[in-house]
Amino acid sequence: MEKYWQIEKVNLKYHVPLHVLVCILILGISPLLLGVSNLPAEDTAKVLERYVALTGIILITPIFLPEQDKNIRELVNSKYTKSSAVYLVRLAGNLCLLAALLGIYIGMLKHNNCQFPVIKYYLGTFAEMLFLGGLGIIFYRLSDNLIIGYMAPIIYYIIAAGGGEKYMGVLYPFSMSTGSYTEKIWLFAAAACLIGDGVFLKIPRPRLKTGCP
Repeated sequence: MEKYWQIEKVNLKYHVPLHVLVCILILGISPLLLGVSNLPAEDTAKVLERYVALTGIILITPIFLPEQDKNIRELVNSKYTKSSAVYLVRLAGNLCLLAALLGIYIGMLKHNNCQFPVIKYYLGTFAEMLFLGGLGIIFYRLSDNLIIGYMAPIIYYIIAAGGGEKYMGVLYPFSMSTGSYTEKIWLFAAAACLIGDGVFLKIPRPRLKTGCP
Protein backbone atom coordinates (compact mmCIF):
# COMPACT_ATOMS: atom_id res chain seq x y z
CA MET A 1 0.00 0.00 0.00
CA GLU A 2 2.90 2.34 0.67
CA LYS A 3 3.90 2.52 -2.99
CA TYR A 4 0.33 3.41 -3.99
CA TRP A 5 0.22 6.16 -1.39
CA GLN A 6 3.50 7.52 -2.75
CA ILE A 7 1.95 7.63 -6.24
CA GLU A 8 -1.03 9.56 -4.91
CA LYS A 9 1.16 11.97 -2.90
CA VAL A 10 3.04 12.88 -6.07
CA ASN A 11 -0.27 13.30 -7.89
CA LEU A 12 -1.66 15.56 -5.15
CA LYS A 13 1.50 17.63 -4.94
CA TYR A 14 2.31 18.19 -8.61
CA HIS A 15 -0.60 17.36 -10.89
CA VAL A 16 -3.93 17.90 -9.10
CA PRO A 17 -3.80 21.36 -7.45
CA LEU A 18 -4.29 23.41 -10.62
CA HIS A 19 -7.23 21.28 -11.77
CA VAL A 20 -8.87 21.45 -8.34
CA LEU A 21 -8.39 25.23 -8.31
CA VAL A 22 -10.11 25.52 -11.71
CA CYS A 23 -13.03 23.42 -10.43
CA ILE A 24 -13.33 25.56 -7.30
CA LEU A 25 -13.33 28.73 -9.39
CA ILE A 26 -16.01 27.35 -11.72
CA LEU A 27 -18.23 26.30 -8.82
CA GLY A 28 -17.45 29.44 -6.83
CA ILE A 29 -18.61 31.86 -9.51
CA SER A 30 -21.85 29.98 -10.19
CA PRO A 31 -23.91 32.27 -7.92
CA LEU A 32 -22.80 35.18 -10.13
CA LEU A 33 -23.74 33.38 -13.35
CA LEU A 34 -26.75 31.34 -12.27
CA GLY A 35 -29.55 31.51 -9.80
CA VAL A 36 -28.74 29.03 -7.02
CA SER A 37 -31.32 30.01 -4.40
CA ASN A 38 -34.89 28.80 -3.90
CA LEU A 39 -34.81 26.67 -7.04
CA PRO A 40 -37.41 23.99 -7.77
CA ALA A 41 -36.19 20.50 -8.64
CA GLU A 42 -36.22 21.04 -12.41
CA ASP A 43 -34.07 24.19 -12.26
CA THR A 44 -31.72 22.62 -9.74
CA ALA A 45 -31.20 19.72 -12.13
CA LYS A 46 -30.33 22.17 -14.91
CA VAL A 47 -27.64 23.78 -12.74
CA LEU A 48 -26.15 20.41 -11.82
CA GLU A 49 -26.34 18.82 -15.26
CA ARG A 50 -25.43 21.74 -17.47
CA TYR A 51 -22.86 23.45 -15.27
CA VAL A 52 -21.54 21.52 -12.28
CA ALA A 53 -21.05 18.25 -14.22
CA LEU A 54 -18.46 19.95 -16.45
CA THR A 55 -15.95 19.70 -13.61
CA GLY A 56 -15.81 15.96 -14.34
CA ILE A 57 -13.98 16.77 -17.57
CA ILE A 58 -11.42 18.85 -15.70
CA LEU A 59 -10.57 16.35 -12.95
CA ILE A 60 -11.00 12.97 -14.64
CA THR A 61 -9.55 13.53 -18.12
CA PRO A 62 -5.92 14.38 -17.21
CA ILE A 63 -4.93 11.20 -15.33
CA PHE A 64 -2.36 10.51 -18.08
CA LEU A 65 -1.02 14.06 -18.00
CA PRO A 66 2.39 13.29 -16.44
CA GLU A 67 3.09 10.83 -19.28
CA GLN A 68 2.93 13.67 -21.81
CA ASP A 69 6.59 13.91 -20.87
CA LYS A 70 8.13 10.96 -22.74
CA ASN A 71 10.81 10.52 -20.08
CA ILE A 72 8.20 10.14 -17.34
CA ARG A 73 6.23 7.71 -19.51
CA GLU A 74 9.29 5.52 -20.01
CA LEU A 75 10.05 5.69 -16.28
CA VAL A 76 6.49 4.66 -15.35
CA ASN A 77 6.53 1.79 -17.86
CA SER A 78 9.88 0.57 -16.55
CA LYS A 79 8.72 0.26 -12.94
CA TYR A 80 7.60 -2.98 -11.34
CA THR A 81 4.18 -1.43 -10.68
CA LYS A 82 2.03 -1.65 -13.80
CA SER A 83 1.18 1.63 -15.48
CA SER A 84 -2.51 0.74 -15.25
CA ALA A 85 -2.16 0.56 -11.45
CA VAL A 86 -0.59 4.02 -11.44
CA TYR A 87 -3.50 5.37 -13.49
CA LEU A 88 -6.06 3.72 -11.21
CA VAL A 89 -4.49 5.27 -8.12
CA ARG A 90 -4.57 8.72 -9.72
CA LEU A 91 -8.14 8.15 -10.90
CA ALA A 92 -9.33 7.05 -7.45
CA GLY A 93 -7.79 10.12 -5.83
CA ASN A 94 -9.31 12.47 -8.40
CA LEU A 95 -12.72 10.84 -8.07
CA CYS A 96 -12.62 11.33 -4.30
CA LEU A 97 -11.84 15.01 -4.79
CA LEU A 98 -14.61 15.33 -7.37
CA ALA A 99 -17.11 13.59 -5.09
CA ALA A 100 -16.18 15.93 -2.24
CA LEU A 101 -16.56 19.06 -4.39
CA LEU A 102 -19.95 17.85 -5.62
CA GLY A 103 -21.04 17.09 -2.06
CA ILE A 104 -20.08 20.59 -0.92
CA TYR A 105 -21.95 22.14 -3.83
CA ILE A 106 -25.05 20.02 -3.17
CA GLY A 107 -24.89 21.14 0.45
CA MET A 108 -24.73 24.76 -0.68
CA LEU A 109 -27.84 24.28 -2.83
CA LYS A 110 -29.78 22.81 0.09
CA HIS A 111 -28.58 25.63 2.33
CA ASN A 112 -29.98 28.07 -0.25
CA ASN A 113 -33.40 26.39 -0.01
CA CYS A 114 -33.32 24.60 -3.35
CA GLN A 115 -35.88 21.80 -3.44
CA PHE A 116 -34.63 18.50 -4.86
CA PRO A 117 -33.98 14.86 -3.88
CA VAL A 118 -30.41 15.11 -2.60
CA ILE A 119 -29.12 11.56 -3.03
CA LYS A 120 -30.81 11.03 -6.37
CA TYR A 121 -29.45 14.25 -7.83
CA TYR A 122 -26.01 13.69 -6.32
CA LEU A 123 -25.68 10.25 -7.90
CA GLY A 124 -27.19 11.39 -11.20
CA THR A 125 -24.78 14.32 -11.48
CA PHE A 126 -21.82 12.14 -10.51
CA ALA A 127 -22.78 9.63 -13.22
CA GLU A 128 -22.71 12.42 -15.80
CA MET A 129 -19.35 13.61 -14.46
CA LEU A 130 -17.96 10.10 -14.87
CA PHE A 131 -19.29 9.82 -18.41
CA LEU A 132 -17.90 13.17 -19.55
CA GLY A 133 -14.58 12.36 -17.92
CA GLY A 134 -14.65 8.88 -19.44
CA LEU A 135 -15.02 10.35 -22.91
CA GLY A 136 -12.04 12.55 -22.17
CA ILE A 137 -9.97 9.61 -20.94
CA ILE A 138 -10.61 7.35 -23.92
CA PHE A 139 -9.93 10.07 -26.49
CA TYR A 140 -6.85 11.25 -24.60
CA ARG A 141 -5.59 7.66 -24.47
CA LEU A 142 -6.21 7.03 -28.16
CA SER A 143 -4.78 10.32 -29.38
CA ASP A 144 -2.08 10.84 -26.75
CA ASN A 145 -3.16 14.49 -26.80
CA LEU A 146 -4.72 16.29 -23.84
CA ILE A 147 -6.43 18.91 -26.02
CA ILE A 148 -8.29 16.20 -27.94
CA GLY A 149 -9.15 14.58 -24.63
CA TYR A 150 -10.80 17.77 -23.47
CA MET A 151 -12.47 18.56 -26.79
CA ALA A 152 -14.29 15.22 -27.19
CA PRO A 153 -16.62 15.59 -24.15
CA ILE A 154 -17.06 19.30 -24.84
CA ILE A 155 -18.28 18.52 -28.38
CA TYR A 156 -20.61 15.88 -26.95
CA TYR A 157 -21.92 18.45 -24.45
CA ILE A 158 -22.50 21.06 -27.16
CA ILE A 159 -24.41 18.58 -29.32
CA ALA A 160 -26.57 17.59 -26.36
CA ALA A 161 -27.25 21.21 -25.43
CA GLY A 162 -28.11 22.01 -29.04
CA GLY A 163 -31.05 19.62 -29.14
CA GLY A 164 -29.48 16.20 -29.09
CA GLU A 165 -32.11 14.57 -26.89
CA LYS A 166 -33.85 12.75 -29.72
CA TYR A 167 -30.55 11.50 -31.17
CA MET A 168 -28.68 10.50 -28.00
CA GLY A 169 -31.41 8.37 -26.48
CA VAL A 170 -30.28 6.75 -23.23
CA LEU A 171 -27.00 8.66 -23.32
CA TYR A 172 -28.68 12.07 -23.17
CA PRO A 173 -26.89 13.84 -20.29
CA PHE A 174 -29.59 16.31 -19.22
CA SER A 175 -32.40 13.91 -18.45
CA MET A 176 -32.96 14.85 -14.79
CA SER A 177 -34.21 18.28 -15.80
CA THR A 178 -36.85 16.56 -17.96
CA GLY A 179 -37.95 14.31 -15.10
CA SER A 180 -36.25 11.11 -16.30
CA TYR A 181 -33.54 9.25 -14.37
CA THR A 182 -33.03 6.05 -16.39
CA GLU A 183 -30.46 7.74 -18.62
CA LYS A 184 -28.18 8.27 -15.61
CA ILE A 185 -27.91 4.51 -15.11
CA TRP A 186 -26.88 4.10 -18.75
CA LEU A 187 -24.41 6.96 -18.43
CA PHE A 188 -22.83 5.28 -15.41
CA ALA A 189 -22.52 1.97 -17.23
CA ALA A 190 -21.04 3.66 -20.30
CA ALA A 191 -18.63 5.62 -18.10
CA ALA A 192 -17.37 2.41 -16.50
CA CYS A 193 -16.65 0.97 -19.96
CA LEU A 194 -14.96 4.13 -21.23
CA ILE A 195 -12.79 4.58 -18.15
CA GLY A 196 -11.91 0.89 -17.99
CA ASP A 197 -10.95 0.80 -21.66
CA GLY A 198 -8.96 4.01 -21.31
CA VAL A 199 -6.99 2.82 -18.30
CA PHE A 200 -6.25 -0.72 -19.50
CA LEU A 201 -5.95 -0.05 -23.23
CA LYS A 202 -2.59 -1.12 -24.57
CA ILE A 203 -1.31 1.25 -27.24
CA PRO A 204 1.99 0.37 -28.86
CA ARG A 205 4.50 3.19 -28.84
CA PRO A 206 7.10 3.60 -31.59
CA ARG A 207 10.55 2.40 -30.64
CA LEU A 208 13.34 4.91 -30.49
CA LYS A 209 15.89 4.52 -33.22
CA THR A 210 19.31 3.61 -31.92
CA GLY A 211 21.23 4.27 -35.12
CA CYS A 212 22.18 0.60 -35.46
CA PRO A 213 21.27 -1.19 -38.69
